[in-house]
Amino acid sequence: MSELQNYKCPACGGMLQFSSREQKLVCANCKSTYDVGEFEAAGGLGEAGDYQAQTDTWNVQADGLVTYACKNCGGEVVGDQSMASTKCPYCDSPIVIAGQFSGAQRPDAIIPFKLNKHAAKEQLKKHMTSAKMVPSVFSSENHLQELKGVYVPFWLYDADVHAQATFEATKERKWSDASYNYTETSYFQVMRGGTMSFRNIPADASSKFDDKLMDSIEPFNTDEATNFSPAYLAGYLAEKYDVSFAECMPRADERIKNTSVNLLKGQVKDYKSVNVQTSNYQKMQSGGKYALFPVWLLNTTWNGKKFTFAMNGQTGKMVGDLPFSIGKFFMYLIIFFAILGGGLSALMTKGYTNIQGSNLVMGLVIGLVIALIICFVMKGKTKSVHQAKTASDCVLKGSFRVTEGYDNFLRTQTNKTAKNQNS
Repeated sequence: MSELQNYKCPACGGMLQFSSREQKLVCANCKSTYDVGEFEAAGGLGEAGDYQAQTDTWNVQADGLVTYACKNCGGEVVGDQSMASTKCPYCDSPIVIAGQFSGAQRPDAIIPFKLNKHAAKEQLKKHMTSAKMVPSVFSSENHLQELKGVYVPFWLYDADVHAQATFEATKERKWSDASYNYTETSYFQVMRGGTMSFRNIPADASSKFDDKLMDSIEPFNTDEATNFSPAYLAGYLAEKYDVSFAECMPRADERIKNTSVNLLKGQVKDYKSVNVQTSNYQKMQSGGKYALFPVWLLNTTWNGKKFTFAMNGQTGKMVGDLPFSIGKFFMYLIIFFAILGGGLSALMTKGYTNIQGSNLVMGLVIGLVIALIICFVMKGKTKSVHQAKTASDCVLKGSFRVTEGYDNFLRTQTNKTAKNQNS
């Protein structure tokens, strides 16, 4: 059986919630505040007059659902077996299912919410208007559902790594004589090897959340993490992990591999081009821990489609793909084409007594190409959700060292072009 906890104010009996602004437990009635650590320490004494959490029990139902009786009003709360904290739908009291975080399920650390619901709403408004190609009516006509503060479970991976990578690199030398232009390309095989340490590579550990969405709200500042206490969950939703450490590890390993290659490639200098040929890495030591991170979540529907937005509850970073207006795309394309095509055509025909058709067409074509590039870049800004491929933010400062390498010359290739053939 698991404990169901309602944190009550010792002064007035009102419900306590963790305040992101105060970074303390705050009574909804009398506004008394309590430091989380002191509150937990006092509650652990179990003596009369101490800050003792109220408890009840739950019973497993069919279909994997669990029912909870609210200690405050007696109302029935239904959830699945991974739910760790919630609010009573009848009296809005915060409820923490303490047993969900006991034993191996107890997180090693938690980052408390730093930003409240108001901040999340403001960031959402900015996000919805940040991309120029979002339909104008989207922010006014979408059907917003409740904005929820959720503690999302994450595995944090540590690794000390030795990596190697080989590259094909080139150098160029150019010269001319009376008849020809020459380009000499020298090819090299380059190898770099080194060691580096990674700390706290995150991977969300709940199947309920889109991995790409959770990747996109990184980074979290794990230096601000503190020891876990169930009291931080009061007033928020929380989930325990249902994806194991081993199951999430391939995501962290891919980020380690890609980051290792990027670091080693950065040490191949003084070449015109550098292309990866082979790479490998070995984890000399690895480990990890379990943590809860704060996330604001909002689902909305528009034109029959569901859109999900997430905000990092520590840093305020907001992500979520936005709808795209094809009408706005062509509107901006026409505007940019008129400005750029017209301007370039005028410049390219300037000084000619008669308008040169080839110059006019060239100016229009260049203007159209640039306008298309700008419009596709603007379209890309409606997409902010992506899978994390690297973990540069998780490389321990000062840990990267190059330990081996060589630069082997392979061959030289010389190309020449006749000067009278140049365009």
